[in-house]
Amino acid sequence: MRKISYILHFTFIIAVAMMTASCFDGDWDTPDMTNPPYGNNSITNEASKQVTIADLKTKYASAISGSSFQRIADDCQLVCTVIGNDIGGNIYKQIVVQDPTGAMIVGINGTGLFPFLSVGQQLLIDLKDLCIGGYGQQTQLGDEYNGSIGRMSTEKWEEHVKILPTHDMSQIDTIDFFSVAQNDMTRYCGHLVCLKNVVIGDAGSPIAPEYKAGTTLTYNGSSNGYVHHSINNQSMNKLLLRTSTYADFASWVIPSTPVTLYGIATRYRDTWQILIRAEEDIKVN
Repeated sequence: MRKISYILHFTFIIAVAMMTASCFDGDWDTPDMTNPPYGNNSITNEASKQVTIADLKTKYASAISGSSFQRIADDCQLVCTVIGNDIGGNIYKQIVVQDPTGAMIVGINGTGLFPFLSVGQQLLIDLKDLCIGGYGQQTQLGDEYNGSIGRMSTEKWEEHVKILPTHDMSQIDTIDFFSVAQNDMTRYCGHLVCLKNVVIGDAGSPIAPEYKAGTTLTYNGSSNGYVHHSINNQSMNKLLLRTSTYADFASWVIPSTPVTLYGIATRYRDTWQILIRAEEDIKVN
């Protein structure tokens, strides 16, 4: 059965790869998800078991704020929408999901997730036996790893997720960062945000004194593969743009003029770290 499953997965990946790419909001022309060869189609949607992301953040607040984890014992489910994936190479072994009450990261120890988990795709997640916790107080769903919250295996993920037939971009709520999100990290961490009229990079930044807007978006030399850029010349302790040296757009030139920036508003303790999903998230004004 496992061999058959792998063959089905491979066949589906080839079919998706042959589709014509559409605009970024949909990632790809969305395949038929009525009975996808991915995930667990036997999971039934039971309204009496459903919880929200806000419910999870409240119930497991101590584990999240303490950067620890707790295994979910309740037989409960989450209906949510994908708002971020690995299509641009800046989000790695994760997706980001949202419901009307909040958003969070889902850690999955696998790559090439975007053909199945496109932005706008609705999911049903069976939460029982998964772990929830905080990494730097950023809410994350996954599994235990060395005594803390980590990624779940791809096998476990597929046992616990059902791809719903709904793919609806209208379910995605983009929050204005400066007017709404920035003052409430607990509520809006993990959320898709918009930062209007900002400048990326600061020659006087303590993050990288040699870095100037108009040079490459990222630079080699970061030991963990990520670079932090200042936004609007603000202190590095308040607001950063987080980009990977392995992102598809890593060699792009940063605009020297103000931009409108879209991204996932993650947190590391009391620092906001805006995570771009793909190059289309940076729009020159």
